[in-house]
Amino acid sequence: ETAKAAQKDPVSLTISVVGDCTLGTDETFDYDTSLNAYYDSNGKDYFFQNVKSIFSADDLTIANFEGTLTDSDTREDKTFAFKAPAEYAQILTSGSIEAVNTANNHSHDYGEQSYTDTLTALDNAGIIHFGYDDTAVMDIKGVKVGLVGIYELKDHLGREQQLKDNIAKVKADGAELVIVIFHWGNESETVPDTNQMTLGRLAIDEGADLVCGHHPHVLQGIETYKGKNIVYSLGNFCFGGNKNPADKNTAIYQQAFTLINGELQPGIDAQIIPCTLSSVSSYNDFRPTVASGEKAQEICNLMNTYSQNYSKIEIDGLGKLHVN
Repeated sequence: ETAKAAQKDPVSLTISVVGDCTLGTDETFDYDTSLNAYYDSNGKDYFFQNVKSIFSADDLTIANFEGTLTDSDTREDKTFAFKAPAEYAQILTSGSIEAVNTANNHSHDYGEQSYTDTLTALDNAGIIHFGYDDTAVMDIKGVKVGLVGIYELKDHLGREQQLKDNIAKVKADGAELVIVIFHWGNESETVPDTNQMTLGRLAIDEGADLVCGHHPHVLQGIETYKGKNIVYSLGNFCFGGNKNPADKNTAIYQQAFTLINGELQPGIDAQIIPCTLSSVSSYNDFRPTVASGEKAQEICNLMNTYSQNYSKIEIDGLGKLHVN
């Protein structure tokens, strides 16, 4: 009984989510401008140093881990294939990122072994990982947070059953708050496609409290559906996949969830923190940085414009979300 009585106080969790983190390089890329060169020169603490204070202050930070941590040389036959040594997992730990989605189109770039190696490297660094049929339930401040990661790109709506099964699985494992991360959509498109919209809404119908996505490499809008948010694309974040992407806009999506007696309270308390994926505008130095001044305003305005397609939400110049 006493445990129940002790739970009466509201618990508030602040959760941050970011997009694609490719912490490695393609062996065909020029070493001098690669993320690996920056690692060799600056060490693990360099990459997230400009956002670490945000990630340290929250209760959970979730990223998409896109690439492999492996010594394998059996590169898949594809245009881009990313890998890094196992120790690069410490970049995440150093940046106060606690959990990563591994369900994406670069998770097996050096074959099945590279995926296993990646999970081992993440485990050794103390990073929680989830994706495909692996789910996770984390205990954060006494709240059980369920994490589901779905890779949509090959099968599109063929992933509906997996989505349903895995949400049901984390709920059966006691999750009181469910977050679903999708790798989905179309590269360079700022508008979500019908598969994204169908799956995002289905996730919420099945019990997700927040849906976030990535893969397009650019930002897409936010939809409020049944009182929950679908953040269609968070773009790139710490991105070793391109030495100088034309579009360096990105954002940290942050939401506070309040639970009383294990029951999630209604209402959305969320913001986007506008960022650029580099601390300089002329090339990628692989150091995501909070945007300021006109740049911050521009990213907030963009996100607001994109989100108007779903009409329920307005993002002000400070990045705060207002649900109409």
